[in-house]
Amino acid sequence: GTVEATTDTAAGDNAAMGYTAAEGLILTGQGSTSDITLKNDADVVVFTVPTGTDDILFPDGGKILMGAGSDLQLYHDGSHSYIEDQGTGDLLIRGNGLKLRSPTDEDFIVCTTNGSVDLYHDDTKKFETTAAGVTITGDVQLSSHLDMPDNAIVKLGTGDDLHIYHDGSHS
Repeated sequence: GTVEATTDTAAGDNAAMGYTAAEGLILTGQGSTSDITLKNDADVVVFTVPTGTDDILFPDGGKILMGAGSDLQLYHDGSHSYIEDQGTGDLLIRGNGLKLRSPTDEDFIVCTTNGSVDLYHDDTKKFETTAAGVTITGDVQLSSHLDMPDNAIVKLGTGDDLHIYHDGSHS
């Protein structure tokens, strides 16, 4: 059966609650701004489903809480957006690749499965991990010094122009 609420003041703005074996409980609304609005006992909006969309809107400060202790939280406070993990384990983000990007699709970090991790400045790759180590594009500025083990070699030039090394007793 279906329960239909017809007490709205606007003609034709009816809502229905029904059930099907395939879909389970179905709640349908027909509001002018939101099809469904869920409020708590203090008459405060918990979330809405805007008319004609499949979106769920939470008000600023409204949180999606997951886990028995609400360990994982996803929310927006009106100024900033948060993914907050307060559990005892790590926050794992899994995928065949991972990209952190700006809203205008500028890359910040690109992680490739079985490949490199790349860091970007202003959408230009500056640091890349490789099978042999790392590749840095641009200047490297040190605020102090570079510690290297004995027998490490610094090569300057495109060929074997100049090698700088220390063998433990001689430089």
